[in-house]
Amino acid sequence: MTQRGPANPIQELMALHAMGRFAEMEVRARAAIKTASSSAILHEMLGIALCAQRRFEEALVSLRKAVVRQPQDAQFHENLALCQRQLKQYEAAAESLRKSLQLRPASVETLAALGSVLRSLQRPAEAEPVLRQALTLNPRHLQTLCVLGNVLSNLGNYVEAETCFRTAIALDPANPVALANFGNVLASTGRQAEACSAAEGALEAIGTINPGAAPEVCELAMIAANVLAGVEKSAAAAQIYLQVARARKSLADALSSYSTMRQVCAWAITAETDAQCRNRHFSQGELDAISPFTSTMMATMTAPQQLQVARNYSQRFGAPSVQSAAQPHPAQDRIRVGYVSGDLREHAVSRLTLPVFENHDRAGFEVFAYDYSPPTPDDLRRRVEGAFDHMVSLHCLSDMAAAQRIAADSCDVVVDCTGWTQRTRSQILRFRPAPVQIQWLGYPGTLGAPWCDYIVADSVLIRPGEEQFYTEKIIRMPFTYQPNGARDAAGDRGTRAEHGLPGEALVFCSFNQAYKITPDVFDKWMQLLAQVEPSVLWLSGLSEEAREVLRREAESRGVSGERLVFAPFVAGHDRHLARLTHADLALDCFPYGSHTTGSDALWAGVPLIGLAGDTFAARVSASILTAAGLGDLVTTSLADYHALALRYASDRQLLAVLKARVAGCRTSPLFDSKRFVRDLEEAYAVVVARSRDGLAPDHIAVS
Repeated sequence: MTQRGPANPIQELMALHAMGRFAEMEVRARAAIKTASSSAILHEMLGIALCAQRRFEEALVSLRKAVVRQPQDAQFHENLALCQRQLKQYEAAAESLRKSLQLRPASVETLAALGSVLRSLQRPAEAEPVLRQALTLNPRHLQTLCVLGNVLSNLGNYVEAETCFRTAIALDPANPVALANFGNVLASTGRQAEACSAAEGALEAIGTINPGAAPEVCELAMIAANVLAGVEKSAAAAQIYLQVARARKSLADALSSYSTMRQVCAWAITAETDAQCRNRHFSQGELDAISPFTSTMMATMTAPQQLQVARNYSQRFGAPSVQSAAQPHPAQDRIRVGYVSGDLREHAVSRLTLPVFENHDRAGFEVFAYDYSPPTPDDLRRRVEGAFDHMVSLHCLSDMAAAQRIAADSCDVVVDCTGWTQRTRSQILRFRPAPVQIQWLGYPGTLGAPWCDYIVADSVLIRPGEEQFYTEKIIRMPFTYQPNGARDAAGDRGTRAEHGLPGEALVFCSFNQAYKITPDVFDKWMQLLAQVEPSVLWLSGLSEEAREVLRREAESRGVSGERLVFAPFVAGHDRHLARLTHADLALDCFPYGSHTTGSDALWAGVPLIGLAGDTFAARVSASILTAAGLGDLVTTSLADYHALALRYASDRQLLAVLKARVAGCRTSPLFDSKRFVRDLEEAYAVVVARSRDGLAPDHIAVS
């Protein structure tokens, strides 16, 4: 006897849905609609079948028909919203969810979905109360806890965000959504070991990412991989990125993983991405995937593209606050200047800026630090703490609360020294806690942010006529934007042999991070090693993975991998400067060149062969060399770069003359920190005076 199926077509469709037979469900729904085209539920079931097959454009038509035919069904509106969200029609999805809530106001799922959509619309302040309402109805709702955790993280409220994720993980310890996003919060607050553990837990829960993996799985894996990359587990992150790339081919994914792939020297992969980005008009999804910092290291990324990326990135934090904007303060005995930074610790930015903080004229300036650096009790941190009149921690404050705390001190000007770099909280300044807001040093380019009035630069970094590529007005310092004082007294330099260097060989060096090394520049380095005998290339320690790749790349160019010498990490910057004196010639990178590494080399008496380009990050070496009176060491093409390096490397007598010149640059404007501070204070006085006079920001040249 043949078993009969459900007599009711709705029951049959629901049964097919439960069995996951979505294509068959679609066929049966279409057949049923032919005889009952006015049935809202049949159109709804067809839309659900199409959504399950990820055919969202087609599903949208059916789900809209269902809503029109039965507008009083809250679930119909919610299902329509979920489809609209998949199509990134976020405004329409929010409207559909609000209609659903009018009919079913106590639906936790609908409130959670609305909160998620508002976050996608970059309106986290609106999302927060919606999600808190959902938790009032059900404090143990996992999805709501995770979305609220992300929203609070977007608002800089990491303390409460952590609580949300811990609660979610207590409910479901292996939940990959909670673990991956919890890792993101931990990484943002500098807790690397915990962040790594959370990300690894998420990846274990996800399992292997096979070709054809669902988009949601890929997105989650990307979040976890980004956490690993952020805590310097680049090799592990790269493996996950490669798994995702095998599952789906996406330029957005390639852009998201680009900086990590550069960190592990995966040049074939990054070269393909570079080629795709040349003269490209980016989609919104691609723009969202590029961090501004990544854009600075991409050879094919132009200054206009970097501006586009930075503007897009700043928009994710919502419109700048107008109501809370600080007004110019009446003239006082001293100008109050506040430095906002996450790098007030053992970090290149603090090493450069410390002489500025220490040498401010206390008769004319009162100096504040607003700190969100990871807690590190190192010697430099202790010295930094003593350099300020006031040091204020922003660690446990949300972005808005942090801005209110800064505003309470009535600073005339605040200076963002971090910009769009790792663990940034530059978005605090969107609330306008000071009447004048400046960015300086931390990030090599425009922030693209409407809340930032000025960028500190110089005429080498930003040439006249290039102002259009910056949302900020330009403060041009007379020599260089980079502050440099006398370095710590050098320790014992030891012998070359103690550093793994041959006694008589010419030592080329480049102590830049792996992400700055590109195959084009590496080609020139290997040509130099082949042409200059005996010689070695002395590099920073780098990761084991990067060392293996670079040795292999050297061998493929006919150079023994043994001629690459990797310097291990040494505690104490004085010890590094001491060993650096064993180098003969420093080689720049491109397009993200030598910054602090460049001025370190010059202080150590090592000539730097510079390679300048068309963007801020590609001109810093030119800026410092020009300020040092060594502008003749700046080249503008790979061919000239190679030729100049070869010229000095091939003639030891000529090199000795050059080294004597470099030794003399310690008395140049590059290392005159007191003069730098006076010039910077002059700039502060001018911009504050303009603000008090009611004048808009304008370009300023300090003479």
